[in-house]
Parts: sequence; structure tokens; C-alpha cells
Amino acid sequence: MSQNQYNNESNVQEFKFAFDFVFVGMGASNSLILKKLIESDLLKNKKVAIIEAELKNENDKTYCFWASNNDNIVKELSPIISHHYSHIEINKTNKQNISAQPYFYIRSIDLYEYTKQLIKYNEISVFQATCNDISRTNGYNVVQTNIAFFNAKIVFDSRPPKIDSSNNIHLHQSFFGLHVKFQKEVFDSNTFEMMNFDIEQNNSTQFFYVLPFSNTEALIELTRFGSEKINIDYAKKVLSNKIESLYGDYQVISEEIGCIPMTTYINPTSNHEGLINTGSRANLIKPSTGYGFKNMFLFAEEVKNSIDKAGFKHLPFQSKNRFKFYDALLLIILLRWPNLGKVIFSQLFKSQKIARIFSFLDEKTTLRQEMSIFSSLPFKPFIKAAFIHFFKYINFKTIAIFIALLLYFSLSYYGSIYAETYINALIVLGLLLIGIPHGAVDHLLQKDTRPLYYFIAKYLSIMVLNFAVWIYAPKIAFILFILYSCFHFGESETVKIRPTSSKLMLSLRGMLIGALVLFIIIFSHWHESLTVLKHIDHLWPQNQTAIQLSDFSYSVVITIAFLGLYLCLFQNKRHFWHLATILLLGLILPLMAAFSLYFICQHSVNAWQDLKKGLTLNSLQLYKQALPYLLGAIGVFVCILMFNPIMDYSSMTVISSFFIFLSCISLPHVILMHVFYKQSNYNSI
Repeated sequence: MSQNQYNNESNVQEFKFAFDFVFVGMGASNSLILKKLIESDLLKNKKVAIIEAELKNENDKTYCFWASNNDNIVKELSPIISHHYSHIEINKTNKQNISAQPYFYIRSIDLYEYTKQLIKYNEISVFQATCNDISRTNGYNVVQTNIAFFNAKIVFDSRPPKIDSSNNIHLHQSFFGLHVKFQKEVFDSNTFEMMNFDIEQNNSTQFFYVLPFSNTEALIELTRFGSEKINIDYAKKVLSNKIESLYGDYQVISEEIGCIPMTTYINPTSNHEGLINTGSRANLIKPSTGYGFKNMFLFAEEVKNSIDKAGFKHLPFQSKNRFKFYDALLLIILLRWPNLGKVIFSQLFKSQKIARIFSFLDEKTTLRQEMSIFSSLPFKPFIKAAFIHFFKYINFKTIAIFIALLLYFSLSYYGSIYAETYINALIVLGLLLIGIPHGAVDHLLQKDTRPLYYFIAKYLSIMVLNFAVWIYAPKIAFILFILYSCFHFGESETVKIRPTSSKLMLSLRGMLIGALVLFIIIFSHWHESLTVLKHIDHLWPQNQTAIQLSDFSYSVVITIAFLGLYLCLFQNKRHFWHLATILLLGLILPLMAAFSLYFICQHSVNAWQDLKKGLTLNSLQLYKQALPYLLGAIGVFVCILMFNPIMDYSSMTVISSFFIFLSCISLPHVILMHVFYKQSNYNSI
């Protein structure tokens, strides 16, 4: 094993190394992948590097899993399996035989030492360093560390993910354990105790976990499922008292401390070709239990089967949707009603055979078996959790839209004037609250260090130039507006889609999405759209008649447009249905209401959330920053309205003037938002 180390961080850019494979971190997941690739000769004649900040010379973790003795995971890892258990016990009762699927125990230090031997034998370079960032340049993934840059074709990245808790449940499975020894025999070395709830719950779900290594020696842990991590001093006291009361005096051999995330957050696959997430970064840890070692082994097997001399095929490793739902329900209960955790787990192990529970946790049960499991558990908590989970997706925006449109159609029965006044008032309110303000914080996005008036002057110059094009060449201005609107709308809709092809193809897909959105809105209101265009001087002849299509033809064209939108967004079906619902509602509304529904409730709301996250400001702070420029934008609209050659100030004149106004203020906004998305790593196109 060779080791290179540089301590001068100021000279980090002087050192560059080129490799075929780089492993960032050498925990369980990367160790298993390295083992598989070495055994398959896939690293033969390849330059391989490992970047690890820690020495990995301590037994800091415990890896456990259940499996048949004939499973590959048992056969291949038998040299480092310390113990296995043929019986399980819950709450000191209900002892069950699990010899068909024993429970296996691996010490992390044994895995580390095993991996180090593989590294030494295969002459793989090891660098003790901290990874600061990973980017892609000139066809290589560049791993930036505190000692050097590492260029690699394929990088396995095991850094813990940054969990977004804003719209996800995030709990901790924290634990403190003691490896203890007794003078007398107190354990059955073939039986482990998975959960013992005979302990105060302390506004969380807490239990003991006992893994005997002999009749006199065991690892005894206090584990907590909760929003707060377990306090070590508290855990030591509780654990000590419990051990003494159950078994008597003891000797401490070692301690074990850890925390595993329990979250509904799904870390996205990497944006970069050849950058492979592993471990918890690849969502291999089951949210409701914290088990992940078996998934890591299976993932390593998939990597081995999919990697060849030409490169690597991305393999997203995710649970089935219904099991994600089950995990979410349990996490909701543990978060909202932590005192019910003890009741639910106790009832589960009391009513079900452990073989079925293991199968359920492995996500191998049938729907019928799963219904049998849930029918044996308390009914109300899961129903309440299901409602909470459901309403998480039916958010305030959706409810507000539903109520607003219900009132609009109700008013339509009493006369169109009432409904029109109401919807126009909503549009104005939406534009003032978020539609225009989301573009009125562009001054916060610019990176120019010169005084603010330089930015304002440049911004206004682009707007004035754009307005001049509308006056002297309206057709060119209209085409340009459509083009950059397609780009901007498409970009905002695709920022959360993970790339699967080149940047050019992804950019074209974004343009297509934006074009389809505008097409659906405009084409479904074709006659109204032409009327607006006729009120813009020299843009559309006043006597030009619209193309006449039958209702069937309209339906076919709109259906094809929605199908195209689905094909573009099939990677994120949930996002497609949100967008499609907005556009479908627009089909039964007037043009201005349909466009505003999309522009305000979809585009502006999404952009506002992105701005809040990227600028680390809350809504009130963001609105205060936008207010001066919002007032300025209103002034610009009044000027454009007064400058309109058609001076009748009818509703269509106001709409056409707003159309030009939106075009003028949009161009600099589109440019700055594109830079913002790119620099904030939001964009995937």
C-alpha cells in the first residue's frame, strides 16, 4: 500500500493526479465495491486511488444483516463475519428460531483490515485527505481535496448527503453501546435480543439491543429513534443502571457511538457522468430501520455487473414506491407521536413471525402479506399518518387554487361581470405578491462588485432596448420573446430533473418543455390570443382571420402536446402531474387567467422557492428586497400602457400592454436566473 500526503493546503493546485478510478471514502459501501471489482479483475492494469480522511484503525461501527447461509453475502464475507445467531428474542419474550435466516455480525475494524489487505496486495494508492468538492472538467471528474486535485474517469462518492429537511421527515437513529464482560455466564451466545423496550421512552422511541459474543461477553446498546440525538452522558447512566440490574457487575472493554439518518429524503443521482453515489449517498439505508449493509452488498454486485472497460451505467437503487410509503408512515408516527413507537414495534413482533418481518424489511413480501402485517398493528396512528402524508402533497398552493377556482365558477352563475372582476382582482393580487416580485430581486443575483446603480442602469438599458424593438420591429420582438420565454420556462421546470444525456440535448429538452407549456396555453385560447396580438401595433393585421379547427382537432393537438410534455418529464412524474394539473385547469379559464395560473402559481412559486433556498432568505426578507423594484416595475408598466398607440384602454389594450411589459422586464431576468441556476447547481440542463 503506497501512501502520498501533502500538508501544504496553499499549494493544493500544484499537485494533480490522473486515475481510472477514485474512491472517495473507504467505508462499508466503497469497501464492498472495491472488493467486487478486484475479484472480477475489473481493476487490472487500472490506476486506482482511495481518498480517506480517517485512518480506519478503530472498531467504530457494527454491521448486521440477516441472510440464508447459501446467500452470496454470507459465502463471500465469511472470513470477516465474527458471529451469527440462530435465535432472536424480543422484550425478553417470544424467542424464535431463525436458523433459516441467521443474523450475522461484522465488526467494522475487520472489514477495514480486510480492505487494507486488498489494497496492499493490489498496490492501490491511498491518500489521507479530505474531499472538498467534485466537479467535471474536460471529460474527467475532478476530486478537489486539501492536498491535491485528482482527475478520474469514474469516482465512487460515499460522502454523507446533505439532507434537505424542508419538505422531508428527518429523524435520528442514535445509539451508545458498551462491549461488556461478566465473570459469570449471563447470555445465550446463539440468541440476540433485537429490541427490549423495558426502558423509559423519554419522549422518543428507545430500546436495548444485545449482541452476545459468548456466554459472558456482549455488545449492549441503547438506541433512540427520535428528532433529538441521544445524549451520551444520559445514555451511559441509563445503560449502566440497566446492565447492573439485569446482569450484575461488569467490565467495559470498549464503547460504540453512532447515528444513522432516518429520512424520507431521496438523494438525487449525480449530475456528472462517471460520478457514482454510494452508501447513504445512494439511498442504500432503509429509512425506517437504519439497516443498509445488505443493500450495499447488492449494490456492489450491480456495480460489478454493470461496469466494463467502456464505462459505467448509472444504476439508481431505490425502494419500491409502496415501501417508501410504509417507511414514510412509520417516520411520521415516530416524529408526531414518539410514545407510540414502543407500542407498534412490540405489537409487530408479538403478532408476526420474525421470518415474515425480515422478508417485509427486505421488501420481498406480497401486498396480501403486507396487509396482514398492518392489520395486526394499531389502526388509528397509521390512518392519521396517511392523511398527513397525503396532505403533504396537497399543499397550501393546491388548496388555494382549488378554493379560488371554485369561487370563480360559483360567481359565473350570477353573471360573467362578477366572475371577470373577481378573477382580474386575483390576477393583480398574485402578480403583486409573487409574480413580479420573483423577478424583482435580480439585484441580489448579480455578481458585479461595482455600485448598484451600474446594475440598475444596465438592467434598464436592456429593457429600453427591448421596448424599442417592440416599437420598430414588433414581429422580431415577438419571436425573441417567445424564444427566451420557452428557454426560461423550460429551465425552471427542469431544474430538479437529473441529467441522462449531454448538456446540449438537455438544453433542447428544456426549450421543448417551455414551448409545449406556451403552446398549450396559447393554442387552447387561440381566438383570444389573436385578439391580444391584434392590439399590438403592426404585429398582426386587424383583418386577419383565425384558422378554424374543429373541437376534435383541438382535442387531438392538445392531447399530443400533453403527451410530449409527459415524455419530456417522465423522469419526474410527480412534477409532470403538478404541471399538467395547472395547464388542464387553464383549459377551462379565459386566456389571461390561464396564463396567470401557470405564471404565478407554477413558475413564480417554484422560482421563489429556489431563490429562498439559494439566497438563504425567508419570504418576508425576500419580499422586502423586492419591494422597491416592484414599485419601479409598476411604473414601467404604466409608461408602456400610456405609450400604446391604441388609446382606447380596453381590457385587451391593457392585456397587450402587459404582454409587452412582461417581455421587457423578462429578458434581463432570464439571463440572471440562468446564471443563478447554473452557479447554485440547481440546473441539470
